[in-house]
Amino acid sequence: MNGEDRFAGAFFSTLRGIFRVALGRVDALREFGNTPSAFSASIAPQIAFPMVGASLLALRGDWVYAAGLMLSRLCGVLVQPVIIERAAHWLGRRDRWLNTATALNWSIWIVFVLIPLGMFANDVLLALGAGQVGALSLSAGLIAFYMLWLQGFILRAGLSTSWWKALGLLFVVNLSTAALYAVPYVFHPGLLSLTLRPASG
Repeated sequence: MNGEDRFAGAFFSTLRGIFRVALGRVDALREFGNTPSAFSASIAPQIAFPMVGASLLALRGDWVYAAGLMLSRLCGVLVQPVIIERAAHWLGRRDRWLNTATALNWSIWIVFVLIPLGMFANDVLLALGAGQVGALSLSAGLIAFYMLWLQGFILRAGLSTSWWKALGLLFVVNLSTAALYAVPYVFHPGLLSLTLRPASG
């Protein structure tokens, strides 16, 4: 099998894995692989996006803030597999941490399918007479709840542990990620407006 065939095979295996894990299929995790190369492929886009965002901010002249934003995002992305590796070691499942972390990385992209569905649900709720705030809160809440369930499911299935331990690990992962993401905004509250400000012509 040549390089192109291997790439195509890995690509379609990942797509099958994303679709099947979204349905709660335990056997879907086998599709993601349990190798360093599979993990690297899954985390590369999550590293690329913060680098692009920081570069756009730097092009506006905000070099210090761009560097802080990029570092916090990179740390937020990398802290998840570190925590999972430690948890897998503690649970006696260290041989499965790469597969679990890889599946979690790919599962993030499911949100881009859920957002249009949430927008559709929001429109339906508005048509039924729900208020704008209530409809938006319900549709966004359902997406957030599903993504949290999905992450918990992957941790439970990937590390062969109980739901309680998986939920505890999920809490630690998300709290650590959120804390790292928030660091630049704590030290520079105006960073959010800088990030959202349109680039000048």
